[in-house]
Amino acid sequence: MKATLIISVYKDVEALEAVLRSVEIQLENQFEVIVSQDCEDACFDELIEKYSQKLRIKHLQQPDNGFLKNKMLNKAIRASESDQLIFIDGDCVLHPRFVQQHIQLIQKGRICIGRRVDLDAKTAQSIRKGKMITPTITQLFKNKSTRIEEGFFLPGFMRKKNPHLLGCNMGWHKDDLILLNGFDETYTNPGFGEDTDIEYRAIKAGIKPFSTRFRTIQYHLFHERPDREDFVIISKNQFLEKKSRKDFRCQFGLETLEN
Repeated sequence: MKATLIISVYKDVEALEAVLRSVEIQLENQFEVIVSQDCEDACFDELIEKYSQKLRIKHLQQPDNGFLKNKMLNKAIRASESDQLIFIDGDCVLHPRFVQQHIQLIQKGRICIGRRVDLDAKTAQSIRKGKMITPTITQLFKNKSTRIEEGFFLPGFMRKKNPHLLGCNMGWHKDDLILLNGFDETYTNPGFGEDTDIEYRAIKAGIKPFSTRFRTIQYHLFHERPDREDFVIISKNQFLEKKSRKDFRCQFGLETLEN
């Protein structure tokens, strides 16, 4: 297997099925899938059994004790069987060349940083119901999706400025994640932490950001956004405190470090 695709989920079965439909049509098929579920729940069992007939799928779970996404990400890293790791969220549908492009671009010493199209409610509903797998550019304009420019596949176009990391679209070499001790499990509030923190530590360790814009394309299914500002403030203050430390390895990650 050339890569491992790690999908972070909670309980949205319909969204995960939309994602797996797009995983089935990837032009590159030499990869495994890890469904990383931040709760113990049987809601995905039937769906995963259905798609396991065509895809190599592992299903990881842990007790539902709050927002412990980073802990699940570390479990997925340990369970992965390849050196190229691709991370997405369970509500982000993939362009057919998504995995192929990540595999071409991931290398040791580099973080692959992608973006996403934010779908409008009408297009997202059509995808959720299986009426289409991925949208066309024409549909995106017609239905007034946002960030439509992120949906153009332009592999020859190189971005000079690298964007900040998004946890829903990133590619890593496993050795780099081991060097960093993985994701910091002390971030336990949604909205901030898993991407900003590890990006900062990676750069500190000499790992270079690399934009995969116009190559690793994905489409974010529309949903109402809860107010998480109070949680974000807590995590941002936590991050500021951690930035004062010299070490790029987190204390609680793939392994627990000595003080």
